[in-house]
Amino acid sequence: MVEDGINGIIMLSDEKEELSMKKSFLAIMLTLCLVFGMTACGQGGGEGGSDSELPSYTIRIADVCAPGSAYDHGTAEFKKIVEEATDGRVKVNCYHGDMTTDEIEGIEMVQTGNLEMMWTSLGSLNGFTPITDIMQLPFLFDDPEHLEKCLDSEFGEKILSEISAVDNLEAIAFHEDGWRYVFTTDRKVSKLADMKGLKMRSMMSEMLVDMYKELGAVPLSISYSELYTSLQTGMVEAQDNGFVPTESDGFTEVLKNVCVSNHFYAGGVVVVADDWLEGLPEEDQKLIKDAAKEAGKAQRAYLLEENQKLIDKYSKEDGWTVTEIEDKDAWVEAVQPVYKKYLKANPEWQELLDIVDDLRK
Repeated sequence: MVEDGINGIIMLSDEKEELSMKKSFLAIMLTLCLVFGMTACGQGGGEGGSDSELPSYTIRIADVCAPGSAYDHGTAEFKKIVEEATDGRVKVNCYHGDMTTDEIEGIEMVQTGNLEMMWTSLGSLNGFTPITDIMQLPFLFDDPEHLEKCLDSEFGEKILSEISAVDNLEAIAFHEDGWRYVFTTDRKVSKLADMKGLKMRSMMSEMLVDMYKELGAVPLSISYSELYTSLQTGMVEAQDNGFVPTESDGFTEVLKNVCVSNHFYAGGVVVVADDWLEGLPEEDQKLIKDAAKEAGKAQRAYLLEENQKLIDKYSKEDGWTVTEIEDKDAWVEAVQPVYKKYLKANPEWQELLDIVDDLRK
């Protein structure tokens, strides 16, 4: 009898344990169903989640150029790509010269969180990192095709990564100010000897001043705002610039000759605040980086096309002379001391220059 009682108790205990296990199993299954159900709902808008789950915000972009400039073309392309890709969830406001008139100030505004994005020249970043000066070396790139190869290579990656090492800055893409030509008031330039004694307005860059001295010119640092009057009065006889800004800023009224020299390339870069970008959803980060690269390429293509249109136009213009360098090897040889000086100060550049040379092939 005792044994039967014990067996009964054991059977009752087993039944309770089995019931408990069934309840636990059902609870687990219910939880899993809820989790997978919520996940499925969350994935209804695509792999990265629906737009309704992503934040809405505004990106402020600044540059120091006037509306209608090449920078305007690039930032407008970025705005179009981002706003269309997000169906307006992300707005882009572009400020041309009215957010800041100084590129260094604009870069610092990005660092301090007062601006999300700055389209700036590489030259304005040399106070933050010297690597940007390498892009100003004379005759560094052979042509637009060679340039694109370099920007898409380890050469371009290294420059962007060095800028991105600056406190709270990330360089996400290249854009450009264009290839530089020699514009003159009276003297025609096509040979190295034509540069001798030419009073040339130069940007306030030590490397560019050194370059013009080696080419035989007399470089004078004059602000851009004073250049028109300086050309009118004969204080300077020449300027280097691209054709698009030369015409849009009215300098074709006082200049009559251009040598399509392509003696150096004026590059630009798109910078954003590190902490701002990292605080965005991953898919937005990717979109912004990809859009900046695409817009930069579009800007380069635009400038290339517009410059060629202007070359063709002024080749037929009465009173204008358009020439090309006839003795390029002599020009390249003349600026070798510039390479020696800056490689001595920056020996780490040699590795990057080797990449550029390899891509000439």
